[in-house]
Formats: sequence, structure tokens, C-alpha cells
Amino acid sequence: MTKILISVDIEGIAAVFERQQAVRGNPEYERARRLMTAEADAAVRGAFAGGATEVTVVDSHGPMGNLIAEDLDPRARVITGRGRPLSMIQGLTPDHAGVVLIGWHASAGEYGQFAHTLSSQAFRRIRLNGAVAGETTLYGGYAAELGVPLLLTSGDDRYCAEVQAQFPLTETVCVKNAIGMFAADCLSPYRARDLIEDAVRQVVQDHAQARVQYPVPAGAEVGLLVPFRVEVEVTTQFIADGLSLLRGVERLGAETVAFTAADMREVLQTLAVMSLMGASLQQ
Repeated sequence: MTKILISVDIEGIAAVFERQQAVRGNPEYERARRLMTAEADAAVRGAFAGGATEVTVVDSHGPMGNLIAEDLDPRARVITGRGRPLSMIQGLTPDHAGVVLIGWHASAGEYGQFAHTLSSQAFRRIRLNGAVAGETTLYGGYAAELGVPLLLTSGDDRYCAEVQAQFPLTETVCVKNAIGMFAADCLSPYRARDLIEDAVRQVVQDHAQARVQYPVPAGAEVGLLVPFRVEVEVTTQFIADGLSLLRGVERLGAETVAFTAADMREVLQTLAVMSLMGASLQQ
């Protein structure tokens, strides 16, 4: 059995470029979620064409209820809805053959379209063992901890460069070049889907040769550096005031806190709690 998990975000989708497209309640969002669904569907088709026997799609943007399920390949399962213990990579188990990330974006504090990590409201930058960590760093690191390789990611050129630096064996598909936070030079969505489908087919077909990678420059040896040290720069001093009340959280400065974690699962779940608290403490 060849099980593949595909996690889909919206910011790194071709032709998604402005804030309204990532926020519910307007026509541009409805258009963006159709584009997101179509790229997810291309990845699903590619995975099955490459020999996958089971494909799960994880809706991973904001409210986590964006994908139009009836427009996805009926062979795929869909994980949707908020409040999930492992959020953007919910459902991943050690028996998966690989992970594919579609429509992801650059890290908070870095250059790229919609650059943020977990919560643009709460977090300005996150460091894992001293290195800047984005969502791919965190979730790709968790996958590595389970022994599951990160096979492929897609997004803008700045995001793809981040992935190539941290996970050099992972295939990347660049569907647009970032001009600024809300501006991009995009491929046709149809061309982006073709590239994604072909690339996913190939990496799934070759999954037996894929190697598990812990993120670099957090270090090829990052898995050995436990407990993990996580430093979190937040967007306001008031958020840091609140987070510093959590057990095990150390106050490093006006807008910086830190904690240690025994494994990547604990890292993810602590950051999830901080993200929820940070959003509630917005002034």
C-alpha cells in the first residue's frame, strides 16, 4: 500500500495574490478557493497516476474549510475543519509513503508572498534551535520525526528557495514569482496544474528512493538536538505578556518568549496554543 498525504494552503496557489483572496466573505475568496481546489485535484491525480493506493487531502488554510470537496477526485479522502491536534498535517502516520505540500508560502520575517508562520496576527518570527522556522520547517520536521519523507512542495519562488535550502532533496514546483507581499508574476493556473500533476506523479512513482530529511539550516542533526529550543517573536508586547504566563514559557524580551519541547509534536501543539492565545490578545 502506498499512502500519500497532500496538505493544501491557499497563499502559494497560482493567481492568488491579494489579501481578500485569503479571507472568507467576498467574491475574490470564492475564486481563490476554486483555484486552490483545482491545484489540490491536480496533485491527487498525479499521486494516483504515480501509484498511490490511498490519498488524503488536508485543508490547511485559515478556517480549514476552503476546499470544494465535490470538485476533488472522488478517490481522495478530505480532512477539513479547525481544532485539529496536528493542524496542517493532521492524519499523517508513520505508514505514509510521503507528504506533498501544495500552495504553501514563505516564513514569517522572510521575503515572499503572504509570508507568515502559523498566525500573522500573533507571530513575527519563529526560530527552531536558532534558525528561522516556517510552516514547512515545522511540519516537514514532524514528518521526518515519523520517518516520512517530504516529497514535494509548491508555491512562489521565494518559498521554493527556502524549501531547497532546508530540505535539499525535496522537489519544488514554482507557480509564481513574488514581486511583493501582495503582488506576483504568476503562471497560468492551467499550466501550474499541469506542472504539479506531472511532478507529483514522478515523486510518488519514485517514493521508494526518497530519503527522510530533518530541516537544514536548523541542522541535518536537528533531530538529535532535543529538547528543541523554540524562540517566538510576537507582534505586540501584550501578546508576550499573555504567553509568558504559560507554564514552561520564558520571557526573553518585550516581544519575545521561548520554550523547550521534547519532540516536534510538542513544538507544534505548543505553538498552536500560542497562536490561539495570540489571536485572542490582539488589541
